[in-house]
Amino acid sequence: MKLGRRLEEARAWGSGLERGRKALASAHLDTGHAEVRGVRLRYVRSHGEGPPLLFCNGIGANLEMALPFIQAMDGIPIVAFDVPGCGGSPAARFWPSFPVYAKFAVGLLDQLGLDGRFDVAGVSWGGGLAQTIARDYPQRVGRLILMATTAGAPMLPGRLSALLKMVTPQRYLSRTFMASNAATIYGGELRHRPDLAIEFSRFTRAPSRGAYLQQLAAISQFSGWTFLHRVRCPALVLNGDDDPLIRIVNARLLAALIPNAKLQVVKGGGHLFMLFSAEETARLIREFIASSAAEADAAIRQAQLSLAWS
Repeated sequence: MKLGRRLEEARAWGSGLERGRKALASAHLDTGHAEVRGVRLRYVRSHGEGPPLLFCNGIGANLEMALPFIQAMDGIPIVAFDVPGCGGSPAARFWPSFPVYAKFAVGLLDQLGLDGRFDVAGVSWGGGLAQTIARDYPQRVGRLILMATTAGAPMLPGRLSALLKMVTPQRYLSRTFMASNAATIYGGELRHRPDLAIEFSRFTRAPSRGAYLQQLAAISQFSGWTFLHRVRCPALVLNGDDDPLIRIVNARLLAALIPNAKLQVVKGGGHLFMLFSAEETARLIREFIASSAAEADAAIRQAQLSLAWS
């Protein structure tokens, strides 16, 4: 019975890879690979107006999982990528830390000819990476968008039942496990909806175990408490009010630590609100981009007036 189930799931994952390829093709995104620090990183790129938005995904996640968010952000240029060992990027040997992952991410932008200013967004594990990028590249980051994430240690832990299921990538390896445990892990939109969990799992690709351990090692070393007070760019913190992994108090602390941050709570949102409430998420981000641009224009006009009267 166990062998039959495993064979069935293996066939399902194989067809899932094909569905992922078709989904990328139908989304009309530029896809490709770029050599960064000796690793051939897979990326997708959408086109639009304004500075590019660099998107940093969650732990073990492949870029197909972010497609609902990317499509909802139509008109805003987005670059998303697979970190080494995830999705379509091969595994690599390196000492794992967020500063190293930041060099991969920004190095990809440079390889794509996007060597100017950019905005950065991160979800969950990718939120720690996005915070690190904002710290390490302050002259280039224009806005910081953090979703379902924390400032790192110290923090109020999520529910133990959810955290224990995140220690391994089993949810990416077994569709049955995903359907049975998605509500416990992710909460929100997936409560009482195993069908959504199964649909979500159709586009997942299991990371290598080594890559997953590298990402765990990177986040175990991370704390934004020592530097977030120095992040000066406008920031938006988004969190669902039904997220078993990231308690809302952590989002409030994160927003309080960043001088120019705003907090928005997604009602009924779980850890994956970015995907299952993609339109609402996109609306909040678009409003943030528009308001921060207006504030920047007003500051420039005020400075010009001050110069004129001096």
